[in-house]
Amino acid sequence: MTTFAKRKNLTVSAVLAAVLSVISLSAAAQVPQSAPLGIYGGANFGVGAAQWECGTSCNRATFSGKVFGGKRLTPGLAAEINYMFFGGLDRANDTAKIAQTGISSERQKYRALTVGINWEVELLEDFTNHLRVGWAFTRRSDQIVYADGSTARVKTYGGAPYFGAGLSFRVTEQLRLVNGFDYVIDGKQSYYLFSVGASTEF
Repeated sequence: MTTFAKRKNLTVSAVLAAVLSVISLSAAAQVPQSAPLGIYGGANFGVGAAQWECGTSCNRATFSGKVFGGKRLTPGLAAEINYMFFGGLDRANDTAKIAQTGISSERQKYRALTVGINWEVELLEDFTNHLRVGWAFTRRSDQIVYADGSTARVKTYGGAPYFGAGLSFRVTEQLRLVNGFDYVIDGKQSYYLFSVGASTEF
C-alpha cells in the first residue's frame, strides 16, 4: 500500500470517528439526566391573566403562581401535577350588561389543579425545554354585586384542557431555575400564567 493510500485511510478513519463522536454526543444531549429517585418539585410566581369580557372597567392581570411536582417515567418524560392560583380580578359591567344579567360588578378568583405529562428535551448544555399537556380541574369563585345592591358568593367547578411550555437552566445537579407559560383552555374563561421560579430533584 502506498503512503498516499495509507494517509487517505487514516483521514477517512479520523473523519468517521469524529462524526460518530458528534452523533453520540448529540444523542446523549437530547435526553436530560435524572436524579436517582426521579422525583422533583418546585414553585413559580408571576403574572396571571384572564380571557374575560370587560364592562365599563376591569383588570385582566394579577399576581399569580403555581406549585408543581412530578415523577419521571423515563429520563425525558414525567407524570406531573400543578396547582395554579390566580389573584382576584375585578369587573364592573356597563348598563347593557347590567340589564341583561342583573349583575353590577364581580370579583373573581381562579384555581386549577392539573394532571398531565412533562416532556423534556435538552437544547444546550444545562438548558432544557419543557412541554406540558394534560387536564385541569378548575374552581372559579365569584363575589357578585347585583344591581339592587345585594351580594352573593358563587363557586363554579369544571374541567378544561391544559397546555404549558417553558425553559429551565440547571444550576447544580439538583437545582434548576425555571420559567414557563401555562394555559388553561376554557373559552371565555381561559386563564394564562407567565412565571419564573425554581425546582429541585431527588
